[in-house]
Amino acid sequence: MFRPIIKIFFLAKAALEVGRERVEDCLDALTARASEYKSCGNERFQESRDKVHELTKELSQQVWQRSEVLESQVRERIRRQVADFSLGALGDSTEINELRAEIATLRAEIAELKSMKAMV
Repeated sequence: MFRPIIKIFFLAKAALEVGRERVEDCLDALTARASEYKSCGNERFQESRDKVHELTKELSQQVWQRSEVLESQVRERIRRQVADFSLGALGDSTEINELRAEIATLRAEIAELKSMKAMV
């Protein structure tokens, strides 16, 4: 259930990053070629349309790839945190078992001392 929501989140984040980069690049290119577009007619319009279509396709591919990268990075981070937590929990359970053994030893020693005191 959460996977589609998470996927949408990563797609949106990647789209913003790639979109910002692309807008900056496009603005630079448009500024440099402004005089060319003013002098051209219908042929230039078709070329521009094809270029926009190509850029849109490339942009969507980059967004998808960036989304996959972001998702895999977060997954890896979560895996590492789970592994660290699991190792910590394992260490905690080992320490608890050692403490239980020490408590049992101390109880046995106390019982032995009480029995020796009772004999005296």
